[in-house]
Amino acid sequence: MLKKKCKTLCFCLLSVGTGLCAQNRLKLDLDAGPIYSVLNTNRSNLTQIKDVGQYGVGVNLGAEYKIWKTLFVSSGISFHQKNFKIEGFERKEGKYTKETNNFLSFPLLVGGYILEVPQGNSGVWLKVAGGMYTDYWLTRKRTGNYMVFTELQEDGSFNETVVTEKYNFKENENQLNRFGYGLQGQAQLGYSFKSMNIYAAYNGYYGLSDINKANRDTDQETKIRSYMLSIGVSCKLN
Repeated sequence: MLKKKCKTLCFCLLSVGTGLCAQNRLKLDLDAGPIYSVLNTNRSNLTQIKDVGQYGVGVNLGAEYKIWKTLFVSSGISFHQKNFKIEGFERKEGKYTKETNNFLSFPLLVGGYILEVPQGNSGVWLKVAGGMYTDYWLTRKRTGNYMVFTELQEDGSFNETVVTEKYNFKENENQLNRFGYGLQGQAQLGYSFKSMNIYAAYNGYYGLSDINKANRDTDQETKIRSYMLSIGVSCKLN
């Protein structure tokens, strides 16, 4: 029930954010940088398996609208490459499985300026924001190192092979959930050159949705946590 309420709230917030971005006096942001992702799941019964975080690439395009004094709302669209790696398999079936996953993300944040530069002036500014996001799983590619059990060697070992495959979301044999949602926190530190800005940003993404659609055990949910550092430019539209 809580998940359904969160989904409903998030999509409603996105609709509001889209309406705000259609108005005048907008600030547009564009930034890019590395994004680090890791699976968050319970593997207490699988002692030989370890989740390892991996880096990918992220690009954020956002629009900010000031609603009152230093307060603002922002929305936009992002491309995030959320990669992760699973090392060690039970019964020595393989050494690792590495995944490359591409997502589109749609945030809606509310925040405020801690330091602000007056309109038309130059200087340092700092702002923080928080809210929710929804995302859509575009593509998934897996690369794994596996044992070839039909190739038993004289010393009792098996040959290994590396297999790369693209996941077919139309068939979706693993019942993956392409639509996700979660909480997002953001901080930006920048310098204003009157109408243009340069800035560095940090974004943290705390996934709340299970990537396995068929899972009914809340203790075995698998979620994605991501952390992104980026640099970008922004401009004000009056």
